[in-house]
Amino acid sequence: MGYAANILGATRLRGPELALAAVPRVESGPASARLIPGAGNLRSATNEIPQSVQREGTWASAPQALPSGATRLAVFVLPEFFRRFHPALLGACLLDIAGILLVFLLESAAFASTLAGRYSPQLNLTTLGFFLAAFLLFAVTEGLYSSLRRTISSECGVAAKAILWATVLTCLALRCSGAKPGWPSLALLGGVSACALCAARMLKAVFGTNATRERRNVLIVGSSATAQETADAIRRDSCSRFCVKGFLAEHHVRGIHGPTRLRTIAREECIDEIIIATRDAEAAEAAIREARRNQLDVRLVPELFGAEPEALELENLAGVPLLQIHRQPLPEWTLAVKRIADVTLAVAGLVALSPLLFIIAAAIKLDSRGPVFYRGVRVGRKRQQFLCCKFRTMIPQADAAKEDLRVRNEREGAFFKIANDPRVTRAGWFLRRYSLDELPQLWNVLRGEMSLVGPRPHPPDDVDRYRVEHMQRLDFVPGITGLWQVTARRDRSFERSVTLDVEYIKTWSLALDLRILWKTIPAVFQGSGA
Repeated sequence: MGYAANILGATRLRGPELALAAVPRVESGPASARLIPGAGNLRSATNEIPQSVQREGTWASAPQALPSGATRLAVFVLPEFFRRFHPALLGACLLDIAGILLVFLLESAAFASTLAGRYSPQLNLTTLGFFLAAFLLFAVTEGLYSSLRRTISSECGVAAKAILWATVLTCLALRCSGAKPGWPSLALLGGVSACALCAARMLKAVFGTNATRERRNVLIVGSSATAQETADAIRRDSCSRFCVKGFLAEHHVRGIHGPTRLRTIAREECIDEIIIATRDAEAAEAAIREARRNQLDVRLVPELFGAEPEALELENLAGVPLLQIHRQPLPEWTLAVKRIADVTLAVAGLVALSPLLFIIAAAIKLDSRGPVFYRGVRVGRKRQQFLCCKFRTMIPQADAAKEDLRVRNEREGAFFKIANDPRVTRAGWFLRRYSLDELPQLWNVLRGEMSLVGPRPHPPDDVDRYRVEHMQRLDFVPGITGLWQVTARRDRSFERSVTLDVEYIKTWSLALDLRILWKTIPAVFQGSGA
């Protein structure tokens, strides 16, 4: 659904204009820009990584991005059909294919021999391959895997429609080839597949989490009625991904301090996109220039003078047309592969480690009173809070005693860590040393709130102590392990950990994640946790 909020100042929103308090000044530069995974300079990243790990085959040798010429050639060669496919929905597409394959195998095993004697259906691998190809053709054409957000009912309707036409096309192809179509078996395959795909989407709607849905934090530039109308349209649109974090009036954008204000707000509120809803050319130009400098997407609410939005290539948001004039390139396909790898490895890990999980749970129960699991609030990507699941290693009242122990904090900055913490139990000491307490976070990985590799999530009270430049580490999904854990875990400096997190995001690649995971294994067995 669409979201709307006003969190950019202590004062109440007066109409569409935000009364800004004094905004702290920040210097222009990379510390204020939104981080794009893998878009950084690998040479500069090498300077931030200890020499002990700068060897051939480490993350310092991660591959560079494709040259611009190769990228342009790929875009030219790629058919428009494939451009309708959004990389973030690659996992959903694979699940649909797996569901159809499962239905085919069950039907072949249970009914093929019975039906073969009467109808001689052509349910073989060739027919299945044609059926899957036809389904994907219709599904992608109808936008089932596009960035367009649909309701569950409309998505189920599109999936069923694609299955219907795939069934019809497969039967026609079999008939033209001279083979017997086998209508009953194909109809059964299509009908059960449609039911399976719709049931999977309904279950996802019931048991899913908003963390797996890409929310777009937006800042609306403008103080006219159009700006307020845009925010109201976002609120009314149940399928909108946008979350309005506030408004910025024209006179706050213009002038020498305008770019500084926009930069600071964008950093503090994890803004992804700027929506220009003003006729003030000077303010719009300043906002667009600063947004592109900070790697933010830009959309424009155009004045169409009565023209229908459907007649143009615009996004119709509850009647308000949005024209996108700049889009920051993202490595969406590799991020989609990262998500699929996270889910696959998390499921495999939970299954393989299930006996160990039961043993740890029993040890915690025998060691001290209290629940087996600890669910603490953590701050993830774009400052979204979630419940991080861990094995309990402290007394049940540990969080309440944290502030009293903060004077003994041995880390610098927004870190909190003390040696010989009196809140840690006997079993907890062993679990923390070998990082076994973090195994339940595989559940957070499945929910999309965390990844296997990424910056560590911090509690809200620690995040409240961040400076503006520290907010960059919130541009990526937090992880169970990361670059800081395998290179400088004993380093007391919070600035050092932020530097490594930022450089990890800038130089991110799938190969880098694999290297960090590989280096995590000996770190765990060495008992380097604390």
